[in-house]
Amino acid sequence: MFNKKSPSNLKISLMLPLKDIFVTQPFGTNYLDFYKKLGLDGHNGLDFRAKNGCPVVATHDGYVEYSDMNPNSGGTVVLISNKKGDGIKTLHYHLKEVNVARGENIPKGSLIGWADNTGKYTTGTHLHFGLKRIRDGKTLNHDNGYFGAIDPSPYFPKGWNKSNAWHRYGRRRNWGSYQNEIKVMVSLIRYLKRMPTHEQINACTYGGWDREAIKNPAMYYNWGWLKKDEFKSGKKPFA
Repeated sequence: MFNKKSPSNLKISLMLPLKDIFVTQPFGTNYLDFYKKLGLDGHNGLDFRAKNGCPVVATHDGYVEYSDMNPNSGGTVVLISNKKGDGIKTLHYHLKEVNVARGENIPKGSLIGWADNTGKYTTGTHLHFGLKRIRDGKTLNHDNGYFGAIDPSPYFPKGWNKSNAWHRYGRRRNWGSYQNEIKVMVSLIRYLKRMPTHEQINACTYGGWDREAIKNPAMYYNWGWLKKDEFKSGKKPFA
């Protein structure tokens, strides 16, 4: 929440920092009281699955306030939307390498670095993404239990945390494809002996996957985020 002494009607809208999205740790979690040892009530950001070298992009237009290696957070980029008035600050931790310099003004979608496992407080390759509200460049509500951080989840596009299969791999549905979905659903019901999920139907209809692949749990992170032709060409999800 905003400080009651400093109300704001700021509207926040963020694009996603990665091409493939899967949350490995939500905002506010506190496994084994780890974060309390750091003076936090819980995890003060979102952790995203990302393989070593995965490109990370800016979620909004802004000014690069910090871009360097940090002993705790590793490769770090901090981006603020504006220096004066109400705005936001986004934080990107554990980067392998940064692609922007302090003082740069960059547009939304710009490549800011590549994911890795750098820094002290990390347990594997991923992107830690944080969001804070600011006024004149200063963090508001720093004593909220998360050093001023707020949950970024409500500010991403609708369905942001769903797989690419759920989103039909970016393809638009039309009457013909909808009819194909029905046919695929009937076929999958017979094969799986149950109602298939929305993702499974889309994987076969729009992703070109066969029934055997979508039935195999070990294949989920392939068909969930890649079309079959992408997978066969050697592409990897979260890379």
